[in-house]
Amino acid sequence: MGHDAPPRWDRRMQQRLARGEAAALGELYDRFASLVHSLARRVLGNETAADRITREVFGYIWENPDSYDPKQGSLRSWVAQLAHRQSVHRLRQTEAASARDRGQDAPEPAELERQIRAASTAARADYIVTSMPAPLRAALELAYFQRRDYRQTAADLGVTEDEARRRLRLGLQLLSTAHNHQALPPARPAESPPGGPGPGRRL
Repeated sequence: MGHDAPPRWDRRMQQRLARGEAAALGELYDRFASLVHSLARRVLGNETAADRITREVFGYIWENPDSYDPKQGSLRSWVAQLAHRQSVHRLRQTEAASARDRGQDAPEPAELERQIRAASTAARADYIVTSMPAPLRAALELAYFQRRDYRQTAADLGVTEDEARRRLRLGLQLLSTAHNHQALPPARPAESPPGGPGPGRRL
């Protein structure tokens, strides 16, 4: 799936960004800023920190549009990966600084890593749920948020019980990838200044 041809919009957007079209960055921001911000907020639990991550991610994209490889997947997935990596990197920095300040009262490194992985997994699970096809998402929401069994889920969705079970099984398989995911190393957006794009390109 990672090698499927991306939508035409993705290719066209990358080309416009590579030409330095400020309007393209604005369009990309309008489409994906809420995704980046929600992922960052889920990891960091802080609106101000999520705002900063959002600026850094779009600043990085503006400076480095060619770092997106269309052969590796959609532009949306790439933007989400940048947001996730940068958020986890920032969480590590924040927790490390907090541990230094607390001295002997600081949690053990293994506990800090567990907390970071839990936040990372929760953010990835949110992203997976919002990205999966609507029929799978609807089945999961009924079964796990509204506590419907598969028979009630089938009735609510107007599908057969076998189809309801199939959708739930596929949805859970997708969600399992969030728990199997290894925490990612920091992404290059950390190099971008907090206020947005660097001096190499002008908006």
